[in-house]
Amino acid sequence: MAVREKALHSVTAAWHEKVQVAGYPAHVRYVGETHFAPGEWIGVELEPAVGKNDGSVNEHRYFACKANHGLFVRRMVVKAAPQMPEGTEGVEPGPSSGVQFADCIAEDMPVERVQSSEDDEVTEVEEVMVPTKSIRRGGISAEAMRDQGDQWQPPVYAKSEEQTQQLRRVIESSHDSKLRMMFGNLSQKGLEKVVEAMFQKAVCKGETIIKYGDEGDNFYIVKSGRFDIFAYRNIQQADDDLTDASARMVKVFEAGEGFAFGETALLYNAPRSATITASEDSEVWCLERKAFRELVIRASEQKFKEYSEFLKQCDVFEELDVEQIATLAEVVDEEDFNTDEAIIQQGGRDSNMFIILKGQAVACIAGEKGEVQVKTYAKGDFFGEIALLLGEPRKASIYAKGDVTCLVITKDVFDRVLGPLRDFLKRNLERYAKYQDAIEQGGELREAPEDDFNMRKEKEEQPEARRVEEQSGEQDEPRPAPRRRLLKKADRAHTVYNVKIKLEDLDLEDEDAEDKSTKEETKESHRKAEEGEPKQTLAERVEQDWKKPQLVEADRAFAVPKSKYSVFGGLRKGEKFTVDKKVIVRTEVKSLRDGMEDLYRWSGPTWLKGQIHMAVVCQKGQKSAADPTPNQDNYFAHHVGPIGLYGVCDGHGPFGHLVSFRLVQSLPHFIASNPNWGEDWGLCLKEAFLAAQKELIEFAAREGFNLEASGAAGSVLIFEGPSIHVAHIGDAGCLVGSWNRHDSRVVYGAQDHKPDTPGERERLEAAGSEVRQVDVESYRIYIKGTNFPGLTMSRAFGDTACAGVLQEPHYHQMFIQPSDEFFAVIASDGIWEFIDYTKAVDLTAKKLRLKGPREAARNLVDASRKRWAAYCGEYCDDITALVVKWNVSAKGADTSTNHEFSVAHPE
Repeated sequence: MAVREKALHSVTAAWHEKVQVAGYPAHVRYVGETHFAPGEWIGVELEPAVGKNDGSVNEHRYFACKANHGLFVRRMVVKAAPQMPEGTEGVEPGPSSGVQFADCIAEDMPVERVQSSEDDEVTEVEEVMVPTKSIRRGGISAEAMRDQGDQWQPPVYAKSEEQTQQLRRVIESSHDSKLRMMFGNLSQKGLEKVVEAMFQKAVCKGETIIKYGDEGDNFYIVKSGRFDIFAYRNIQQADDDLTDASARMVKVFEAGEGFAFGETALLYNAPRSATITASEDSEVWCLERKAFRELVIRASEQKFKEYSEFLKQCDVFEELDVEQIATLAEVVDEEDFNTDEAIIQQGGRDSNMFIILKGQAVACIAGEKGEVQVKTYAKGDFFGEIALLLGEPRKASIYAKGDVTCLVITKDVFDRVLGPLRDFLKRNLERYAKYQDAIEQGGELREAPEDDFNMRKEKEEQPEARRVEEQSGEQDEPRPAPRRRLLKKADRAHTVYNVKIKLEDLDLEDEDAEDKSTKEETKESHRKAEEGEPKQTLAERVEQDWKKPQLVEADRAFAVPKSKYSVFGGLRKGEKFTVDKKVIVRTEVKSLRDGMEDLYRWSGPTWLKGQIHMAVVCQKGQKSAADPTPNQDNYFAHHVGPIGLYGVCDGHGPFGHLVSFRLVQSLPHFIASNPNWGEDWGLCLKEAFLAAQKELIEFAAREGFNLEASGAAGSVLIFEGPSIHVAHIGDAGCLVGSWNRHDSRVVYGAQDHKPDTPGERERLEAAGSEVRQVDVESYRIYIKGTNFPGLTMSRAFGDTACAGVLQEPHYHQMFIQPSDEFFAVIASDGIWEFIDYTKAVDLTAKKLRLKGPREAARNLVDASRKRWAAYCGEYCDDITALVVKWNVSAKGADTSTNHEFSVAHPE
C-alpha cells in the first residue's frame, strides 16, 4: 500500500495541467490503467462540483480530491484548456455547449502509471454527459468484486421442467426489451445458468418490493400480477423555465407479466432509483445481486473483449492504438442481415460504415445493363466509408450473400474515435472510379434481389390482385380487394370535384344557422347563374384564395409560446406529384444543410436515457387531372421544455388544404394554452380539438369557404416522459412501435373512426344522418334521402353537412420506460390505406436502427406510393409520415445536443 501511495503522490505532483472535460475546467491528476475497465484512463479533478467521486472508485484510490470533483474519462474526452485573455485571471469559465472533445493531451506530458495488486476491486466508471445542470449516468459498471476466478459457483434453485421452460420463454420472448439487452450476450450455457440461479417469490398486494434510495439486492422478472413503478422525473435541466415537476414522484410505468425491473442499481452500483409496489397479489422470479453481476455483466465484458480482438485483426484499424480500439469496441453496434437483403442501397443518404463480423456480402453498381457486381466482402472487410467521409449519396448497393452479421460504425463515432483513419480511407475512394470500366463493359452482371415492390416483366401480365400481393410480400396477410379500393378512391374524387348539389332541392330539417347561411349562399349562386352571370369553378376559387393572405399565410396569433423548435407545413401554388410540402420553421436553432434537407439539432430536457430524433416527409399526391388544390396533408411539431407535441392533419374536399393548414396552427396552440396542459392530458386534448373545430367554423364563415364536404382527419401525439398520449379523429393513424433489434413490434395503433363501427353508426343515425354500404366493407354517411356528401369518416374536423359527425377525439395513454427503444409514426391515410401497422414496423424498424428517421420516413412514403400505383394506377393520395425515434444511442456521439429534426429545406 505504501508503494502505491508513493506512486500516487508522484502522479499528483506531476499532473497539474489545466484542461476541459465536457466544457468544464479541470486538472489532470492521473493517467494510467485501471481495474474498472481496460485501456488507459484519465483521472481529472473538476473545478465545479459536477464530478462523481473523490479520486477513488469503490475504495480503490487513484488520486485525491474533494468529493464530487473527481472523474475518470477516456483520453479523447479531454480538451486543452483555452488560453485566458489578459486581465481575466481568476475568472472561472462556465460550461460551454457544443464542445468538440479532442485527443489533445500533449505528447510531452509525463505519464506515470500506478500498478495495482491482482486482488483489487473492479468498479464503476461514469461517462461525461451533456454539460447541463445535471450529469446523467453513463456506461455500465463492473461492481466491486474480488476476482475469484473459478471459485465462485452460481446458485441452483430447484424448479420443475415446466417452470424452467416458462422462465426461458419469458426471457427469450418478453416484450420488455431490457431482457434482450441484458441477456442477449449470453450463450445457451450461460442462459441455463441464469435460469437455474433464479428463485421464485410471492408478493402481496400493496407490498413494496423496491424502495427508492435502498441498496439493490435482486433483479426481478414478473411471473404473474402487476406492479406500479414510481420515480422522480429528475428531468435533465437544459432550460431555465421548467417547473418543479421533476421533484414529484409519479407513476412512470406499470409492469405486468414478462416485464423486468431492478437492474439499474445492480448495473451501475447505485441506490434504487424508484419505488415499486405490487398493485395485486403477484409472483416474481428473482436473481440475486452476486449472480446477476457474475452471469450477466461478465457476459457483456466478454462481448467487449471479443469485439476488441476482432477489431485488432481488421486491416483497416492497424493504425489505431490499444486505447482507440477499446473505445471503438465500446460504441459499435451489431446488426443481422438475411440472404439478399440490402445492407446499403445505391443513392441512399445514410452515413454508416460497416464491418463484416460473420458471412459475406457483394457490392453492385447500377448501370445501363443492370447491376454489376464489382466486389465481394468477407469477414473483417469494411464498406460504406464514402458516404461517411464525403456526405454523398451511396455509390453502390451492398447485398448480403447468405446470412450476414455486421458491426456498424456511425458517423458520430467515426468523427470522434477514428480520426486517424480518415486519410487511409480516402485513399480507397479511387477504387470506385476503376469499377466504372466494368460497368461500361458489362462486367459481371448480377440480378439484384427484388425488394418489396420491384416487378419483372412477366409479373406485369399477371392479374392485378395476385401481382400486388406478390409485390408486397404479403401473400399470407388478409388484404382488401383492389377493386373496392379503386371504387372508394374514384368515388371520393367524383364526390369532391364533379357532383353539383342544389341544397334548395334537399329536404333538410333542423337546420342550424350555418346551414341556413350556406343554403342562402348557394341559392344566390344559382340565381346569378340563371341571370347569365358565370359560375365560379373550383380552380378559379383556389386561384382567388391565393390573393387572400389570411387564408394562405401563417397566422402569428397561433404561435406556441416557449417552443424551442416549431415546424409545420405551408401552402404554395403549382405543386406537382411527389413535390415536398412547403416548410415553415420557427426556432432560434441553426440548421445544417444536408442534401435537400435541413437538420436542426438542439439540447433540451429529456426523461429518456437516449436522444430523440425526428423527421417528416409530406408530399403531394396525384388525385385527378381536374384537381386544382395543393397538397391537402399537413403536419406540425413543437418542443416545449420536456414535452414533444406532434400531429398530422389529412384534409379532404374542395377546401381540405385550407382546413388542414388552419388546423396545424390552431390545434397545437389550443393544446398548449389549455389550462389542463401537463395536468389532465385527456381533457386538454378533448377541449383543444373542440376549440379548433369551433375556430375553424368561425374562420370559414368569415372568409367565405364551405365546410359541408370539406374537412380533415387529425392525429396528435404528446410525449411527456414517462407518458405517451395519443388523440385522434378519422383515419389519420398513429403507430407506436419498438425498433429494438430483438424486439420489433407494434405497441399501439390508433383505430380509424368509420361509420360502420358499432356505436358510431348508432350515433350518426340517431342524429338524423344516413349510413349506407356502398361496397364490400365500405360505408359512407349521407344527408338522409340524398347522395351528398358521402363522408367516409364518422369523426372529422369540418364536414358540417351531416349531423352526428364528431370532433371529440379518442384518447389513449401509455407508459414508456427510460431505456425503451420505441418509435412513433403519425401519418395520413396516404400511408395507412395499403400498409397496416404490422407491415409498417417491418418496413421501418431496421431502417430506424441503421439509417435513422429521415431514411425510414422516406422509405415508408416510397413504399406507400408504389402500392398506390399497383392498386389505383395514376391515382395517388397525398402522403405524410412524421417519424419520432426515442432513445437513440449516444455512444461515441456528440452529446452537446439530444434532439434532432430533419425536414425538407425551406424555400
